[in-house]
Amino acid sequence: MARRAGFEIVRFADIPWEERVNVDGWPCRAGLYYNDADTGLCLRLIDYPLGSIEPRHVHAGTHATTVLRGRAIVDGVTLGPLDVVLGPGDEPHGPLHYPDGCKLLSAFLGSYHHSESQQSSAPRSYRLIQSAQIPWQSGEAGAEAKTLIGHGCGRLHLHVLRFAAGAQLDGAGGQQTHAALVIDGEAAIEGETLAPWDLYYARAGVARGAIDFPRGATLLSITLH
Repeated sequence: MARRAGFEIVRFADIPWEERVNVDGWPCRAGLYYNDADTGLCLRLIDYPLGSIEPRHVHAGTHATTVLRGRAIVDGVTLGPLDVVLGPGDEPHGPLHYPDGCKLLSAFLGSYHHSESQQSSAPRSYRLIQSAQIPWQSGEAGAEAKTLIGHGCGRLHLHVLRFAAGAQLDGAGGQQTHAALVIDGEAAIEGETLAPWDLYYARAGVARGAIDFPRGATLLSITLH
């Protein structure tokens, strides 16, 4: 893991993987980007092969799971890239179907350990968020921004940020824990270039430098408020 200007940089190529079929019988694997014991925030990449079905299940922790590649079908709704399943803790959700296979980023607050559930929740409070239905708005550093989750997930907020080529994001402040996954384009931090699916992480209270976007970039931003 590289450290630059107050950020910890996690390369997609370097994340450790666990074959979950050996753990709970589900035919997928999980890669760990970051697990912050102080805040309880855990960021995991979940990779389901073609035709998989994730059974209805429940977690103790709250989570926001974003589709990165492929499709997820739940409750008759098809979710594609940058769509989100928001699952409150202790509420059953699913099953989820992955007809083309699927890669997802799960941001957990609390335990990500799960158990299968035969019961559905009534009334349902988990949410399916389709990013195409959310308008772009003006964000910081001239970015376009979409708020995927601004409430309902405790302190966790989720945004999509789109920067034009040549933009720079001032990292001053640092009062909140913040992470971002590069979706497309590239980001540069003190000479370290982040490509798609690389991630940077910054702890609250740590001074941060600037982030440059020489070719432009789209980021999935995860912040603890």
